[in-house]
Amino acid sequence: MERPSDINTTVVTAGDGAYAWGAYLLTASMRMNGMPHPVVVGAMGWTDEMKRRIAALGDVTVVDIPSSRQCVACQKPMMMACDAVKTDWVCWADADGMFVGNCGEWLVGGDADEIVIRKYDPVPPDFTPANLEIWRGDVARFCGKALPESRYATRVNTAFIVVHRKWIPFLARWKSQIDKVLPSDVGIIMKHGTAYFQTDESVLASLLCFDPDAPKVAESYKANGSADKTRYFAHFAYNPKPWQMWNTYAMRWRETAYAAADWLVAGGYARKSDIPCSLRRGWWPLYRCLAPAAPFVWRAMKLKRKFL
Repeated sequence: MERPSDINTTVVTAGDGAYAWGAYLLTASMRMNGMPHPVVVGAMGWTDEMKRRIAALGDVTVVDIPSSRQCVACQKPMMMACDAVKTDWVCWADADGMFVGNCGEWLVGGDADEIVIRKYDPVPPDFTPANLEIWRGDVARFCGKALPESRYATRVNTAFIVVHRKWIPFLARWKSQIDKVLPSDVGIIMKHGTAYFQTDESVLASLLCFDPDAPKVAESYKANGSADKTRYFAHFAYNPKPWQMWNTYAMRWRETAYAAADWLVAGGYARKSDIPCSLRRGWWPLYRCLAPAAPFVWRAMKLKRKFL
């Protein structure tokens, strides 16, 4: 797909080998919906075959991320600020999400001084006075200054972010703060009750709340379908992921995922045998029956990997 000259946003995502198919589906959802935006993919531990497959979708740059005990999510700011991004705007999209319809309109912010990101509503339970005080103290300690009170009455979700590249110094500050307040072997989430329960997401929230030099959060957020229910960013969120096994939350988007898999096969990007069983329509009756048990199966698989 040829990129029009007026495209000025790069979509960035990243994942380890377990999320390679997620990034592949995300990029496929862009191309099949007529979104020709350049894509930069951070790949940690991917096979050469998966790198070739996603690059074949066109205007995709694969950036190898060194292996680390820290979850890939903590590389978001580094990837958004990397040299492979050549446009003025950058959009982060989690690799466990897909675009429904042509969402190109939502990939550019209305004001270069703002960051487009979703605020949680209702307020999440970890947004407590005690955690806010820890955030404020850490921002003051490591950034040199902090606002006396939080700018916002809730925190943000980092599955989808749009920001102008003028904020690269802020992205660097986000990464620096991650490295200072999170353990070097942190997973996707930390223990419930900790100030940085949602790891990179909590760190960004702390900066947006208390860093006086942080961008303002845009009032308008349309990528959740609030402006057009036929065009939005669908975030699968919970484990297991659709390319592994369907859970009851994600199954609402099964047609979106099936359509992307069908498009990949029809376009010659993948063979039918390459498609995971959970993304083949004929297997749906089985995965529908298994969906209620999917979280328990996932936990059992994690325990098996941990102890065996």
